[in-house]
Amino acid sequence: MARPLSLALLILSALLLGLFTPPCEATNILYRDYNTLYAGYSLTQDNYRFTMQPDCNLVLYDNGKAVWSSKTGDKGRACHATLRRDGRLVIYPETGGNGIWDTGKPGDALDADYALVLQVDRNVVIYGPAKWATNTESTPISDKNPKNILGTDEILYAESSLTYGDYMLAMQVDCNLVVYDKGRAVWHTNTAGKGYRDCYLKMQSDGDLVVYSKDGKHRLWSSGTSVGGHKYYNLVLQPNRNVVIYGPAIFHTNTAAVSSAIKGIAMVTEV
Repeated sequence: MARPLSLALLILSALLLGLFTPPCEATNILYRDYNTLYAGYSLTQDNYRFTMQPDCNLVLYDNGKAVWSSKTGDKGRACHATLRRDGRLVIYPETGGNGIWDTGKPGDALDADYALVLQVDRNVVIYGPAKWATNTESTPISDKNPKNILGTDEILYAESSLTYGDYMLAMQVDCNLVVYDKGRAVWHTNTAGKGYRDCYLKMQSDGDLVVYSKDGKHRLWSSGTSVGGHKYYNLVLQPNRNVVIYGPAIFHTNTAAVSSAIKGIAMVTEV
């Protein structure tokens, strides 16, 4: 008879905790010290769902089929997953204390900004630490269908944008890259009026973010974050309006696949 009371106290504790630490609001990204993936919460991207189950198993689903898990379904109840300052994703039991699972090797920086991304290719990847930011933080907002990521070697063409709620990173026809908040410019690259039109933005595999002329022959602006080589980086328009380059990748689930439509989600204990 004590179990229902224990569950009720657990729920009450979770609600009280929510007054101080908001549950995961970003639908496809988990940020260091910004979101925690509590029991029953998920990151979602199209037909994919990365779920922290009440049985403490962290599971990646594709159309309701489990394709990866942490294999921790017998380790406790009501666990939560947190992205730590060393870049590791750690699953903690409801009682606190030591984690019951983590992604292993930490990132190069032990007190930095990292981001875990459920990508459109079904891969779950931890990027970091942060290399560059617009420093345009504002009140965090929620968006159920963000289009807020520019991945490695991807291009944002003229008249295209990344969006998150009322926030927008726009590559304008006049070659200016601008961050907007409800239509008001809060940051830009100051590259308008340089004699070019229809420029594009590229997140390069060397870590540099560059605004190129239409023919690709002229660099009008860059973030100055090139580290050489070819690795994986992400440019993210965050829920707090900051635009950040994360990378390189330090962990992934190795589950990349072709996207398909969502058909439903099922719960499993193990994969």
